[in-house]
Amino acid sequence: MTQYQLLPYQRTAEVLNELAGLAISPGYPPAHRTGGRRPLEAPVTAIRDALVAAPVAHADEASRRVNGTLYWLPVLSTNRLTAYFPHPKREAEALDAFGPLSQFVGVLVYDHGSACQRYQCLHAFCNTHHRRELIAIAERSPSQPWAPDMITLLCQANAVAGEDQAQDLETLPASNGEHLRTRYDTILSKAKAGNPPRPCRPGTRGRIKQSPAYNLIWRLRECRNEVLRFLTDPRVPFDNNQAERDLRMPKLKQKASGCFRSDPGARGRCHHPLLPLNSPQTIRRSFQLARPDLPGPSPMLQLE
Repeated sequence: MTQYQLLPYQRTAEVLNELAGLAISPGYPPAHRTGGRRPLEAPVTAIRDALVAAPVAHADEASRRVNGTLYWLPVLSTNRLTAYFPHPKREAEALDAFGPLSQFVGVLVYDHGSACQRYQCLHAFCNTHHRRELIAIAERSPSQPWAPDMITLLCQANAVAGEDQAQDLETLPASNGEHLRTRYDTILSKAKAGNPPRPCRPGTRGRIKQSPAYNLIWRLRECRNEVLRFLTDPRVPFDNNQAERDLRMPKLKQKASGCFRSDPGARGRCHHPLLPLNSPQTIRRSFQLARPDLPGPSPMLQLE
């Protein structure tokens, strides 16, 4: 109830008392939660290995409060498994402590964070985030016609990729892909011409702060393959919604309970740094792995 339904301990005790006649204190569930970790040590290893071996995985992070302090919660997930790792630092330091990304060799989908780019795997960027930035530029600067053009191109490319996936095509037809990439380059060439870099002022040092439009154009040009990865690899989605959906449950738990009282409590909420019990799909997989004697689908088939 506390892990799956996200109920606070006080309400859990009240529900058990009213429905089952069990008079327990609010401190009973957290005190006995640690006893359930040992049977799940094997599933923890299996889930970690399955994520590392996944052909495509999603990464993201969100903030959370622990004893009045800001913590960060990196996530690595697929459509079947999810792993969280609460850490007081964000990005590079947290991801290095997380561990699995250093061994990951598939395609990593994320929101263009520089910390993830250090890992030796294939990368794919979330185009939903690109659309948001493009919409903001178009709304703030009507003199940027390239932004609506790029939005249209990304939407059309997503539709074409979706049609090919529906037909079970392994790759996008070369003619369609080349045409879309040519349009992509043409739009960015015009955008670059209309957004030159800001000159360095006399007497100033360091890098010059550029406009949001210039920065986005530079990223889209330099990371063309990562932005359009979904056109060449049908396994790669257009966006990073999988990781964002997996982060909603921890945020919902924080909304229901306020915050965590301690670092062990925050880590205990994830049960283990690599096994989140607030992800329903992972709860089912870990329970099946811990109790293979119970009826149900083969757990190892879920970890393909």
